Amino acid sequence: MNRLVSSCWLASACLALSGCMVGPDYVRPATKVQDQFSQPKQTEFTEALEATNAQRINPVTWWASFKDPILNRLLARAASDNLTLQRAAVRIAQARAQLGVTEATLLPTVNLSGSGARNDQPNALSQYLNTSSVSNTRSLMIQANWEIDFWGKYRRGIESSLASYISTAAAFYSADVSIASDIANTYINIRNYEGLIQVAKTNLALQAESLRIAGSRYKNGSTSLLDLSQAESQYEQTKSQIPTLIASLKMYQYAMSVLLGESPDYYEQNFKSSQQDLVAPAALQVGIPKDLLRRRPDILQAEYAAAAQSALIGVNEAALYPSFSLSGLFGFQTSSTNNSNQGNLFSWDNRNTSIAGSFMFPLFYRGAITDQIRVQDAVFQQSILAYQNLVLQAQKEVQDALVTISTTRSSAADLKKSVIAAEQAAKLALDRYKAGQVDYNTVIIAQQQLLLVQNTLVQTNTNNLLGYVSAFKSLGGGWSGDLLTPALPDAMVAEMKQRTNWGNALNHQPDPRLVQSSETIQ
Repeated sequence: MNRLVSSCWLASACLALSGCMVGPDYVRPATKVQDQFSQPKQTEFTEALEATNAQRINPVTWWASFKDPILNRLLARAASDNLTLQRAAVRIAQARAQLGVTEATLLPTVNLSGSGARNDQPNALSQYLNTSSVSNTRSLMIQANWEIDFWGKYRRGIESSLASYISTAAAFYSADVSIASDIANTYINIRNYEGLIQVAKTNLALQAESLRIAGSRYKNGSTSLLDLSQAESQYEQTKSQIPTLIASLKMYQYAMSVLLGESPDYYEQNFKSSQQDLVAPAALQVGIPKDLLRRRPDILQAEYAAAAQSALIGVNEAALYPSFSLSGLFGFQTSSTNNSNQGNLFSWDNRNTSIAGSFMFPLFYRGAITDQIRVQDAVFQQSILAYQNLVLQAQKEVQDALVTISTTRSSAADLKKSVIAAEQAAKLALDRYKAGQVDYNTVIIAQQQLLLVQNTLVQTNTNNLLGYVSAFKSLGGGWSGDLLTPALPDAMVAEMKQRTNWGNALNHQPDPRLVQSSETIQ
């Protein structure tokens, strides 16, 4: 009893001292953040962009500003069925389970063991040894072992696992933002190639008419074979561009289908081309650059990844110090010989108890431990640099998007005027050719210029829309700022539960550890 009291006192003393934690406490790294985003001004070659610093963008439904119902359907479908997102969601369940494994390291390990043995010896041998020929042994023991977290090794490990868990949740929302951007970009490119194909077909019809006129004039002797050959060459050249455009369109359609978690032919079979043009938002609510530190999930992901690595320094540093362990055993054990009565196994007289304490201190391996600490610190420093660089890149992405929107707006306004002039020039050139006032080379130049500026206008409008998507993505659009456990498809949950005992771990419910973490970044 005295030994038990002494051991309990020792355990209490160790618990009182276990508040010590070696290794650095994580502090958010310093970053370089500008006060305001530089907004493009009205010049001869750029257009002013109406952007609001006092208000952040609509965090969730930014795509609604394009006013395209098909795009809305696509984004809603991808949010539930994209396989990359589902994979990121399963990683959260994995990280949460890993956190549970790490949290268990603070608790003692308790094992129940039992045994029973019967030993029969040959009669001749037992007579020679003057012993019984039969012996029986039974035992039932509870064993406990506990390494006291004196230096915070296990608490730092839990700290690292929790930060990794939060980082994994942020990674899901980062993937969600990227997938939404990929859907919008892919859809805009589908509309772009549909527009380019329509422009090519329109010009092909115009050149077919020019070819017909050149053929008629050649038959009438009003022109040479040169004009007819030039008209035919131009027609076939324009026609040859359409298959390439169709191939690009198909590839984007296939890519869209995969983004929706479907086979490549799904988009073409289930979505028809919209008859209305995508509308660029009237204004952008960009907020201030400091918003990016709390509005972009990839930045949050990088920060908590650095925090997880910081805690690992303490885990490894604790190995330099002595570790203290307690162990205990309690149970019942009986033995008998020559079939004598063993009595009740659980009789108090058959009890077996043991309690012990130990410590271990590294002597000849300290250099390697020190080097391992340095390894972890170097990895942590890389995490800091990656976080700081991401903050800079995030600001650059916003600025890139703003200047893209401004310049493409200005270019589109000029190109619209150019298209009107090119259409008129092409018409006049063909009219003058029919009247015999110019040769066919003038018609070719005018029609080629018309095709060029029409294609450029379509592509410029596309780039303008892509600039808005880039702006929304770089500003953290698509994420509400909440770290919630995403819902997995019911069929997947049922399959995983059938395969493994997940209990309630896959249920769609808020995790206070994630919710509190999201509140700290607001």
